[in-house]
Amino acid sequence: MKTICYCSNVSEQEIIDAIKGGARNLSDIKKMTGACTIGRCKELHPKGT
Repeated sequence: MKTICYCSNVSEQEIIDAIKGGARNLSDIKKMTGACTIGRCKELHPKGT
């Protein structure tokens, strides 16, 4: 499982599932998965990126 959003611990599969479930844009994906809502991905990413 590939992590896409480290601050909310959202996986690539969760994003794919959100799209399959009707997400049509980034706003929908955020609402459905919680991705990119905390804003600490760079800080929490193992490589700091």
